Amino acid sequence: MPLERIYISRHGFRSNWDTTVPPRPAPTGIDGDPPLSAHGEEQAHELCQYLFSVLPKVVRIYTSPFYRCLQTICELADLLKHDIHPENGFGEWYGRTRKTHPRAAPKEVLHSFFPRVSLDYEPIAVPSTDGETMEELHDRAKFVLTAMIKDCNENHPTITTVVICAHAATIIALGRALVGDDSFDVRTGTCSISVYDADPSENGIGKWKCRENGSAQHLSRGEERHWSFEAGQYDFLDAHAYQERMDSYHVTLAPVAVSDAVVDGNI
Repeated sequence: MPLERIYISRHGFRSNWDTTVPPRPAPTGIDGDPPLSAHGEEQAHELCQYLFSVLPKVVRIYTSPFYRCLQTICELADLLKHDIHPENGFGEWYGRTRKTHPRAAPKEVLHSFFPRVSLDYEPIAVPSTDGETMEELHDRAKFVLTAMIKDCNENHPTITTVVICAHAATIIALGRALVGDDSFDVRTGTCSISVYDADPSENGIGKWKCRENGSAQHLSRGEERHWSFEAGQYDFLDAHAYQERMDSYHVTLAPVAVSDAVVDGNI
């Protein structure tokens, strides 16, 4: 059977977003690779419990190789007894104007923290350390998804449902690639879930339907820390208020420069 469903989730609340306590040091020692906060760990638990309950069952787990994403999804891997496939192509987006472009730790280091990280998996793509334009990010998403779907269809026919854990900008680009609409508005709250179902006759990119968009119903505190290209900042708003805000942006605000939107890489 071909790949039929893709769950895409964002990582949980980062430790350096919590202003009530000192930020936790990066376990990997890499600047820009923070772990989750205590609240982020709670979100991750709620996310993984939910994903463990869904039907059809998740058969394969992919994640950005940054620590916060692995930390978010590791409980699900333990519950399902699945390997975690660290895919650099699902990694963070850093604009070209950013001074530094952190690269995730190698899989051997990640495996020491998360034993279910596969040491056999080779990533499909590794983003440039020179950063990417927004167009290049969207191209990366299309390339990686195309290769992932092809691999599942041709080499792993029992894999019908996968989950991807990534970052705000990346999951927007992934969603747009799947539905074939570069302006598709993807909700990106921490530990939210978007669900994409393949067209029954064709599961190539551009043919998928979004069944759920950034759902946070499984989270006790609902949607938090939404990010979008258009706003270039975090919106502490519910979905209805967000839509009202975005409508006003289209009328009254000039577009935010990409370099301004991601200067700190806090996505």
